[in-house]
Amino acid sequence: MTALARLASAAAILAAVAATGAASVRAASPAASLTLVGQSSLGSRGMSAALTLAGGCAYIGSRTDAAPLVVDISNPASPQVVGHLTAHSGSTPRELRAIPANRELVVLNYAINGGPNGLDIYQWTADCRSPKLTGHYDFRSHVPHEFYLWQDPQRPARFLAFVTMFASVGNALNVVDVSSPAAPSLVGGWSAPSSYGYAPLHSIALTPDGRTAYLSLWTGGLVVADSSDFATAAASPSLRLLTSAGARFKTPPGNVHSAVPVPGRSLVVTTDERYPTPYGQGCPFGPAHVVDVSNPAQPVALATMSIAENNPSSCSAAGSGTWTSHNPTLTAHLALISWYSGGLQVFALDDPANPALVASARPSGVSPTLRDIQLGTTASMTWSYPVIAGGLIYVGDINQGLLVYRYQGPHQDEIQGAGFAEGNSNLTATTTAATATPSTTATQTPARGNAPVAGAKPDWRLPIALATLLVVTVAAAAIWRRRGT
Repeated sequence: MTALARLASAAAILAAVAATGAASVRAASPAASLTLVGQSSLGSRGMSAALTLAGGCAYIGSRTDAAPLVVDISNPASPQVVGHLTAHSGSTPRELRAIPANRELVVLNYAINGGPNGLDIYQWTADCRSPKLTGHYDFRSHVPHEFYLWQDPQRPARFLAFVTMFASVGNALNVVDVSSPAAPSLVGGWSAPSSYGYAPLHSIALTPDGRTAYLSLWTGGLVVADSSDFATAAASPSLRLLTSAGARFKTPPGNVHSAVPVPGRSLVVTTDERYPTPYGQGCPFGPAHVVDVSNPAQPVALATMSIAENNPSSCSAAGSGTWTSHNPTLTAHLALISWYSGGLQVFALDDPANPALVASARPSGVSPTLRDIQLGTTASMTWSYPVIAGGLIYVGDINQGLLVYRYQGPHQDEIQGAGFAEGNSNLTATTTAATATPSTTATQTPARGNAPVAGAKPDWRLPIALATLLVVTVAAAAIWRRRGT
């Protein structure tokens, strides 16, 4: 064998070793699981709605006009109902958010049968199991729908509730300062320009600094906006749209129900809530999407996340249910999404153009006293934003009540390291970005235009192998030259 042939052979062997190592990292598909740690049927009442946590307590709303429940979760394996909050006849306590540092709880009520529309604000002293109604904000005849609770990082005692009014008259967005529970006050409002056509604001999410907002305009699509006026407490604040009417991300024939940013990355996860016929579009129901927002003027869909029942060829045989995405909670590399009849779904976002379904759970066992006839008869009706606390995932199911899961799998450190990720609000939840690390079994591929993920550790195995190849090749050449071969 000539010197050149020996060199070629050595190079081929080392290159093959390097390539094999790199390929094994990309191709690995690690197992993941959601293990049920604890559950409360909430008295098998059914019709449960939003969930929030504070300390050793969970607070759970209702899709009827029943009072929100107080649940002791000091032992996550055995949650216990210990009380309830104020009920308003004819109004649903549909959305709840907590401010644990302030010992404060905000409950959004809206009319379903002639009841009041407003925010109830509770506080407690030492015991989260006994919150007292302290203040109230009245929207009068204007019907709110959801809200995002934002904490000002520059002034941590300042909290704003960004309340979306959906199809109600008046402003599409009302921003209420709830820093003083006894005296909440309106800061300002906003509505979409007429050039955007029918674009009711269903939900809103903000970046931690409060300067960028992601607007879910239902069939009007996803729009990115500058919300700096509210973040800086400017006089007469408003939103400034960064996405033109013609550049919106839409999901025909569905909608943009929620749009939540991925911590530390220029990505947003949107959901598309579609009810069964005759109440909505029905089969194949609504998937979720990964959207690149590195250019706010032109959001670009990268991928669709779906489950088997979202396949048009099989969903008609899925049974009487609502197989649609609903509320996402995100870490840097994981999307935890409530999926109604589909339960809780977990997707890995290592490669945002190719998200992978890594775990799911469809709870059952409870026969609720009340059911929502629009949604079908499946046991699972997982609905709330998942809430991450103490390394566990808490989620509310319309039928099954309160569920507590432990996730094990890729990026489980992001779940375990999250200080508090309260649904779609942003209260010290940025720790998920600070502690985010790539999976030990999959490489990180940033989306187009994205900066590297905060905290990501580079995989040096391929560069080291190539450097070794170079050193060995040079050394071998020197030896053969001295031998005269």
